Amino acid sequence: MIPLTVGSLFSGIGGFELGLERTGGFKTVWQCEIDPFCLKVLEKHWPGVKRFADIKKMGIGEEIPYVDVICGGFPCQPVSCAGKRKGKEDTRWLWPEFCRVVRCVRPEWVLIENVPGLLSADSGRLFAGILRDLSESGYDAEWNIVSAASVGAPHLRKRVFVVAHCTSKQNDPE
Repeated sequence: MIPLTVGSLFSGIGGFELGLERTGGFKTVWQCEIDPFCLKVLEKHWPGVKRFADIKKMGIGEEIPYVDVICGGFPCQPVSCAGKRKGKEDTRWLWPEFCRVVRCVRPEWVLIENVPGLLSADSGRLFAGILRDLSESGYDAEWNIVSAASVGAPHLRKRVFVVAHCTSKQNDPE
């Protein structure tokens, strides 16, 4: 079986990549992470993989390599019920950058992770905007909340997962 190639946004220490690669069906091609400590961890576990340090600069002056899957969890602080929930007004609201990279690369699949507060932030308008952006970009999306406990972890840690599939290879709508 030929593995699907993966590009990871907001990579952290590579949790998405590790999980996907352990299935045997995925190979990480590039990662994007800004935190210096996390970058050291990524370099240790994925030496030789291309890394971008700032999502806001990705694709500016250099091409982003094509991948079959883009995965990532953009910062949750703007929508978390534990925070001020400033949504789009929070400087950490980086969904537009995530979407820009998806539109640039046009992968077959997009896998997004975030906190359940994403669904209710700004009375649901932020999540509706994410779904609209994906749809306008040619993707059909499904989502669900999954608890870590439901897959064997000793804690609850609920997360929203969105899986989007490219239904159209049309040109970028922008």
